[in-house]
Amino acid sequence: MTIEISFQDFRKLVQFEIAQIIRFGCPATFSIGFLRPEKQELFGELRDVISEALRETDVMSVYDNNIFLILPGADKKGAQFVSRAIYDFFNGEVVEVYVEYPDDGDSCEKLLNALDTETRKKFGYILESIFKQWDS
Repeated sequence: MTIEISFQDFRKLVQFEIAQIIRFGCPATFSIGFLRPEKQELFGELRDVISEALRETDVMSVYDNNIFLILPGADKKGAQFVSRAIYDFFNGEVVEVYVEYPDDGDSCEKLLNALDTETRKKFGYILESIFKQWDS
């Protein structure tokens, strides 16, 4: 079962994951993701499926019917595996974007900016304003 944290702690946990990698070198990578159902009535089911289906080491954070994930040890291939499973289960009715540390960003800010940029490109959603609300 996936661990759920408050969204205001999401940035701190991304920073923690990076600090762990820098200090201990393993796992050498992780991915963060943004998920949102195309139909808002699917949000509860999406949240439940993610909570039950992902690993105990994965982290979920919810903000305004959007789900943010941290997938420790998951590179782009691992994130694509998760994405395919969610896509198939929900018949393509979920917006998903994943970025990987360190390939898409070697700091918390760069990684969150990469997630924002990819989400804008693919779906037109702007995440930057969400993250700015919780700047520490």
